Amino acid sequence: MKLIRNILGAVLLMVGLNACFETPTYPIVPQIEILNDDLYYGRGDAGDSIVVALKFKDGDGDLGLSDADNNVFKFAYKYRYRTGVGDNVVNYKFKRENPTFLIDLQDGTTPLPLSTYDFVTPYNCTNWEVIRNSNNVVTDTLFVIFNPNYYNIFVDFYTKNNDGTYTLFDPSLVFKYPNCSIVGYDGRFPILSKDLGKKSPLDGKLTYSLKGAAFDLQFGTKTMQLKISIQDRALQKSNVVTTKDFTLASILR
Repeated sequence: MKLIRNILGAVLLMVGLNACFETPTYPIVPQIEILNDDLYYGRGDAGDSIVVALKFKDGDGDLGLSDADNNVFKFAYKYRYRTGVGDNVVNYKFKRENPTFLIDLQDGTTPLPLSTYDFVTPYNCTNWEVIRNSNNVVTDTLFVIFNPNYYNIFVDFYTKNNDGTYTLFDPSLVFKYPNCSIVGYDGRFPILSKDLGKKSPLDGKLTYSLKGAAFDLQFGTKTMQLKISIQDRALQKSNVVTTKDFTLASILR
């Protein structure tokens, strides 16, 4: 099973684009606002969802990714033996037997020994890709560097403490090997412009659903807030917005 931060859980529900008679002028770095009134929690047979909505604007309209985007937006970089022969990916058995072996990224980086990354929590879910067969049995574990630019919407959960401070929820400490299907709630939304080549200003509403089977188990009655940002195709990140404080019960629909 591949490590998928929220491809299993992130679903784009709706994108609304506003048309204007006069072409607006916006910064080329995307800007977003949170729509707290549209924040809600829903339960369903297909899984539970926390739904967030954002207003966005972008000066050149280069927002969104497609399945065909696999260069700088590729899912992960696999390492290979430093032999110059073939593309021999590094699995855990090789790492265990050759801890001082130098490895290179497929796209080329400074060589480093395999001992740099130990097979312990949380790194066994954040640097190792679990391979399963058709019967869902783990058959191999490959060393990878997951590409943060694979995603274009970034969501962090914070839980509120008794003293009024907030603590970042780290799912990599909860979802452990070999159950590495979710180690975060980042995801993708599709291309929003009809013609990326025109570099036209774009604004509208983006509604985004985070699906999960354990929201009630993980958060219960805790008070939370979400911090959210998006990224354009030029890898420019927007401002970070913060939701209102909420509990799952307070936003349940």
